[in-house]
Amino acid sequence: MIDRKRDVIDVLDHAAVMVRDLHASAMAYRRLGFSLTPISQHSGALKSGDEVVQWGCGNYCIMLQKGYLELLGVIDDNLYDNKIPQSLERYEGIHILAFGCMDCSAAAEHLAEQGFGVNGVHFLARSLDTPFGERRAEFNLARLPPEEMPEGRVLAIQHLTPQYLWQDRYLTHSNGAIALDEIVVCVEEPITVVRRYEKYFGKPASEEFNSWNFTLRQGNFVITTPATLLKKFDINPPTTPYAAAIKIKTQGLKTTRRILEKNNVVYTEKKYGLQVAAAEAAGANIIFTE
Repeated sequence: MIDRKRDVIDVLDHAAVMVRDLHASAMAYRRLGFSLTPISQHSGALKSGDEVVQWGCGNYCIMLQKGYLELLGVIDDNLYDNKIPQSLERYEGIHILAFGCMDCSAAAEHLAEQGFGVNGVHFLARSLDTPFGERRAEFNLARLPPEEMPEGRVLAIQHLTPQYLWQDRYLTHSNGAIALDEIVVCVEEPITVVRRYEKYFGKPASEEFNSWNFTLRQGNFVITTPATLLKKFDINPPTTPYAAAIKIKTQGLKTTRRILEKNNVVYTEKKYGLQVAAAEAAGANIIFTE
């Protein structure tokens, strides 16, 4: 019997930007005014239940008071590359859409009941430097096959050691960023996609101007069309489906604007915030709001 309070997927946990040059991308995000964690190499089980092995990918994280961003790339070509090169063949940018849950096993069981092809719970870990010495951040993941969720690498995540990720020293950003507020995804057949995510989240979306919004307990997930993406955000998708934009909530756009101008970052003033084009942010359109 599933505990319905524990199987709910209701948090916009993080978005991962897959990049070709991890160190150059880190420099780009520092120009945007973000503080980054040190680089960390991944390890995990290649199949559910297998032993944990070292992987060839690593990341920098941008930890926010709510949620975080991940810059993810290959750092050792001799080890498992987490299929990052295949994603980069489509485009450099947002490829992982991670949603939080209390209990990954319960969430996976519920997804299977809903007809999703979830293949067990996968364990992932990486070593982190902490004020108490090196510690291992640990996660449980429930992944769905790409043919079922082509909008990105969609996963439910349960943080087993959140205290090692959300360290106070990484939560202050010169651009005033405080929260991962929204992810915008562009698709060709929105109604079909929305119905699928309604099953995934277990709640209906609200529609407005050809966009469908899932208001989660923390953050928002938006599905829109290519035409609406171009009209509203002036973003022309390179392909579909396309994880197009990340909205970052700040303490105030005055501070954000000052940092962007100081670092010569090109941005556009919009009625909804300050928009930084994908060319400035390793393929991800970043929108700062307040």
